[in-house]
Amino acid sequence: MPGDSARPILEILATATGVPARTLEELPAPIRQIALQGRRVDSAGGRAFMVDGDRYLECRYHQRSRAIIVLGPYRRPDDPPGEAAVLDAAAEGRARTALTSATIALRQAVEDRRQRLELNGQLELVGHAVTAITAELSLDTVLRRIVDLAREVVGARYAAIGLPNEHGEFGTFVTSGLSAEGEAQIEIRPRGRGVVGLVLREAKTIRLTDLRAHPSSIGMPPNHPPMKSFLGVPITAHDQLLGSLYLTEKRQGMAFTEEDARLVELLAQHAGVAIENARLYQQVDSHKQRLQLLIDQLPEAIVVAEPGPDRVTLVNRQASLLLGWDIQPPVPLETFIARNPRMDVDGAPLPASKMPVYRVLRSGETLSHFELSLIRPDGKRVTELVNAAPLRDADGNIKAAIVVFQDITAIKDADQIKDDFLSLVSHELRTPLTTIQGDAHLLLQSQAQLDSETRGLLLSDIYRESHRLATLVENMVQLANVRAGRFSMETEPVHLESVIEKAVKVVREAAPDRQFTVRVQPRLLADADPGSVDQVLRNLLTNAVKYSPEPLPIDVTAERADGMVVISVGDRGPGIDEKDLAGVFERFTRGSGEQTKRTSGMGLGLYLSKHLVEAHGGRVWIEQPTGGGTRVRFTLPLEACD
Repeated sequence: MPGDSARPILEILATATGVPARTLEELPAPIRQIALQGRRVDSAGGRAFMVDGDRYLECRYHQRSRAIIVLGPYRRPDDPPGEAAVLDAAAEGRARTALTSATIALRQAVEDRRQRLELNGQLELVGHAVTAITAELSLDTVLRRIVDLAREVVGARYAAIGLPNEHGEFGTFVTSGLSAEGEAQIEIRPRGRGVVGLVLREAKTIRLTDLRAHPSSIGMPPNHPPMKSFLGVPITAHDQLLGSLYLTEKRQGMAFTEEDARLVELLAQHAGVAIENARLYQQVDSHKQRLQLLIDQLPEAIVVAEPGPDRVTLVNRQASLLLGWDIQPPVPLETFIARNPRMDVDGAPLPASKMPVYRVLRSGETLSHFELSLIRPDGKRVTELVNAAPLRDADGNIKAAIVVFQDITAIKDADQIKDDFLSLVSHELRTPLTTIQGDAHLLLQSQAQLDSETRGLLLSDIYRESHRLATLVENMVQLANVRAGRFSMETEPVHLESVIEKAVKVVREAAPDRQFTVRVQPRLLADADPGSVDQVLRNLLTNAVKYSPEPLPIDVTAERADGMVVISVGDRGPGIDEKDLAGVFERFTRGSGEQTKRTSGMGLGLYLSKHLVEAHGGRVWIEQPTGGGTRVRFTLPLEACD
């Protein structure tokens, strides 16, 4: 025991007896060694021993081996003279009595200190328990933490917590100390009757030495472990009864003390707050889930950002789809912005100060129809139309920014395509119409003065340009049908040699000076729509004529390969620039080479050909042979023939 705790008692003992009183640690080593040897105990109380003619009395105040008080040295009147005080028989008897009293006082002081230390330890456990349970937001986890910590705080074998439902019976009952197998074997679950129900009904602490002896006890259900000592404490919050906390079977067969009850009551107060918070969180979480479900059904992308620190706290599914990554709030706003670089309508990087979400959070602006572009992680550029507004509290403080944005990339692309289309159409229609109109006017005005050769040339120009105009109109109609989903086919066995010869003949009439070589495997049939195949062939043949030098022939082949028909149209021109290959099948797309610039066209031939071929279940691709030129190849389903 610490010296400062024992010192007052030892000083009183020394004053009362006139003999020094010390603890074992204060004695000289020889005397301390003898005191620890455990010699006989005098019949008058205490244990007497002698060292060098001096007498000593010792008494143990605790079970520990070194918990000893020693009174001495002293001598009796008939002992040889010495420096120690002399005690006669009566004084020695009084010294023994005083030593016994001091021992009792020290024993009580040790017990008090032990209880204080135990209480401090329990309070520390309660403190940790409070921290643990208030940090949880899941109700199931909170209840589990409460029963586990309550059992540990008071040293109980079993603990349970029950929360009543609207009928007053336990809707929730969580235990600690029982194994899963043991709990499963209990046939009847507690419903809030007997003594456990009494705690609920009276809303007060009940502490019992023997649970079975209480008048309200209704016994234990089959397979329930025996329980004797009992402590039940109500759990309340804001004067509302939330449930009860139960502990049974204090360790070492002891009864629960008043101190145990006070500790559990303290824990129950904090448990009530934790349970209420968990229930509120459940309600908020449920509302949040319903809100999430609601906004996930909206076609627009929605992002909610909150300040302090700036972070994204809510998004819907459309936002993740539009931005191209799985957004899992909360996300720091800086990280959220960094994933998608943003630009203004002119393509310049958009500074944070001009971004809608920051403008709302910083200054409370309301923005409508704000247009910007962003880059997705896959590299795709997306154009957004943004509306944003602040969410304020009752005092007008900005609590959040709500940002709604729509993907208008398709609309912007359509506007650009429309502009390109109108520009192309006006140019492509004007050229043949001008030629037809001029030649026809010349024939009408000067027919008599023109020789037959000149008239033939003028008529050839009119035919050629009218054919070009018809092809242009046909492609435009076909484009409209494809875009509107009105395209349909009627397939039948198609004799490819005749279809190819027909298409070559039509193109040769518009380009009589060009040479064509045709090689088709005999008896080759395709399961296809003849009109569509004819249009694809004429588009490819026309391109070959336009983009290859006049003296060089155009090659057309058709053969069987891998259960399909493979048709090829090749020229021997300069080929397609490598940088243009990726977009050759896009509508209104033309190459950037010099030959392309010198020829007319709308960039629809390959686009429509690709759609027509794929509608048959085939595919189309471009090859550029090593020797130069371009070869466009496509496949069609093979029609079996006998």
